[in-house]
Order: sequence, then C-alpha cells, then structure tokens
Amino acid sequence: MTADQVIARIRRALLLDATAYEETRDDNAFTLVSLAAAGLAVLLGAIGAWLWASTVLEATPDGWFVDTVILGTIFLAILWLIGIGVMYLILAQLYGEQLTPDGLLRVATLGHLPFALSLLVFIPEIGFGFAMLGIAATFFYTNFAIRAAYPEIDTLRVMLAVVAGFAVWLFILPILTSSGDAYAPGPFVYEWSADVVESVSTAFSTPDVTIPQ
Repeated sequence: MTADQVIARIRRALLLDATAYEETRDDNAFTLVSLAAAGLAVLLGAIGAWLWASTVLEATPDGWFVDTVILGTIFLAILWLIGIGVMYLILAQLYGEQLTPDGLLRVATLGHLPFALSLLVFIPEIGFGFAMLGIAATFFYTNFAIRAAYPEIDTLRVMLAVVAGFAVWLFILPILTSSGDAYAPGPFVYEWSADVVESVSTAFSTPDVTIPQ
C-alpha cells in the first residue's frame, strides 16, 4: 500500500467506515502498519504525560522523560498486545468464534488509535477530561472495529472480550506506576500524581509516640 492509501484507510476507520475494518481484517500486509499506528498513539499519550510535568508541576522529576515516554510507551504497548491476546482467547477459545489472531490484532490495534487523544492530558484544568475521553473513545472504537470486522459474533461477546482486554492494562499499569516509577503515559499520569500526594502526606504525618511510663 502507498502512504496515501494507508492514510485513507486510517481516516475511514476513524470516521467509522465498517469496510475499513473489514479490509484490515484480511490484509496481511497491513499488520505492521496497524501496529505502528497503535504504537504512535501510545507514544503521543506518553508525550502528553511528559508535557504535563512542565505545565502542571513546578519542577520535572528526575528521569521523567525516560519513565513516561520511553518506558511508559514500552510497558503500555506490551500490555495492549497482551490485552488483545486476551480478547482472542475469549472469542476464539471460550466462545469458539471463527477468527484469526493476526486478523484480530490488526483490527483491534486500529481501534486503539483514539488513545492519541490523551496527548492533550497536559492542558491545565481540562487535561483530565481529554484523558478520560481518550480511554472512552478507545473502548468504543475497539468494540466498533471488532463488530464491523466480525459481524457474525454476538455483540455481548465482543463487549465482554474487549472489557477483559482493557482490564489487563487498566489494572496492571497503575500497579507498575508509583511515586518512584513514573511509567505513566497519558491518563496514568494522574495515578502517579495520586501516589506522590499519598507519599508526601505519609512522610509528613505525625507518628504515634509512646511515652515511657
């Protein structure tokens, strides 16, 4: 495919053209393109978290760029792939639906592109809204993508598979992210900030002192 054809298909997918997902399902040559596009969406979210420090915090923590942009992108990308694997296991192994792992991979990664909205997480006051919108849009598009590519699969089954796949990264990445390890692309930067506040409050809390009798 030429660059113009790739851009046109991605544009059609974002405009909820069902045929774009059907074409992606059967196009083996599009595998690397869909993976790269999803990787770019993760990277944009990570850049948003990195910029968040410069617009919200008074000072950027040590190693912030490496943690959020490089390691955060790697961890979330891996968790995304694991999540898509969970979707495949549920649909193909649990429900016995007819679909190929590479076809689902291409379709689902294309549905993950709206996560790029979390780039705007750095905007003061309204960044959190964009963070939540990025996750919600990604969930919606992934559901739509799988249903468009595999219309014979029951809607509820698709929903359950996507919920399980999303749970992988929505639950695991916050566990990896802490005040000491800011692996926090996009919306997960708020998990990091919550841990920092908790660490600071714990450090300044007055310990119980036992007075010897």
